[in-house]
Amino acid sequence: MNNWTPEELAFRCDRLSVRLERLATNFLQIATLSRTVENSAQTLSIVRQTKSFLELTAVDLDFDNAFELAQIQRQLSSWHRRWEDTWQHEADRRSMANHTTTWAEQVRTIAGVLV
Repeated sequence: MNNWTPEELAFRCDRLSVRLERLATNFLQIATLSRTVENSAQTLSIVRQTKSFLELTAVDLDFDNAFELAQIQRQLSSWHRRWEDTWQHEADRRSMANHTTTWAEQVRTIAGVLV
């Protein structure tokens, strides 16, 4: 039995291309918010949401693309576990912005292949 929240259930019911675009949007929001130290709580909320959305998307992808999403989820989990330390260092936030911008492009590429 799945213990999905209403938001996760609604997300899961969307077409795969819509879910991938939502992930790309979340990554770009993280990139934008990570530029300012005051956005910690809002960014962490998006990180948490994105981790679950990655899992709900990967199950419908081929092995290679699902693996890529799992690697992204792994990095998000690493940041999440060390959130206070990661967020307080500008270099770490800048790295987060760079990674998430790249991931947005990767996810959009996956979506483009599926269309």
